[in-house]
Amino acid sequence: MRIDLNAGIAETADQQRSATSASSVVSGKSGAEGIVGRDTASFSQDQGRVQELAFRANQFPEIRQEKVAALQRAIQEGSYQVTPGQAAEALISAMQNRSAA
Repeated sequence: MRIDLNAGIAETADQQRSATSASSVVSGKSGAEGIVGRDTASFSQDQGRVQELAFRANQFPEIRQEKVAALQRAIQEGSYQVTPGQAAEALISAMQNRSAA
């Protein structure tokens, strides 16, 4: 399982830029004049929650051994059946994931 912790960063930066532009318009200043002396920082209220969830997600093993063991037993017993459609979907999915990475 992979989690993209940077997913909302670009959106937040765009929101901050538009907020700066709006405050410049209200103050009648533009460009660097509206920004000088107005350093501010704000953190998402959900930042702590996101970090907690990311920490929990990283505690899970990458490979779920109980599922692997169950599949191994099914293969050895001959009860694991894969249809050609399932095999094709898995191959296509793997190729798409590889090309996206």
